[in-house]
Amino acid sequence: MMNYWDIVKVFLILFLMLGVMYGMLYLLKKYFFSYAGRNASSLKINVMATQTIMPKKFISIVKIDDKIYLLGVSENSINLIDKLEGIPDDTPANLEGAEKPNFLQLLKKNMGLR
Repeated sequence: MMNYWDIVKVFLILFLMLGVMYGMLYLLKKYFFSYAGRNASSLKINVMATQTIMPKKFISIVKIDDKIYLLGVSENSINLIDKLEGIPDDTPANLEGAEKPNFLQLLKKNMGLR
């Protein structure tokens, strides 16, 4: 039969193990999954527009540094549809107070459609 001290030892070991696991998780997050590290400031990613086409399926226009991409995004993958060119940085979407064009207008303009 277990006495009082055996039960206390079990709980002490349990709390010690939880503390060790929490400490390991903290160190992993701090050193291995740091998004505010030295490379984060050099990476310039801007999602210009996103449109849902089906449940869990999207089309997005993404600007990475000075290049603009049209991406198909689903639950399982991200596919490059086209690399868009000819969109200046002073588009109405980036100006304050100006009316933003909707996603369909941007897509038609960049795909050469009317």
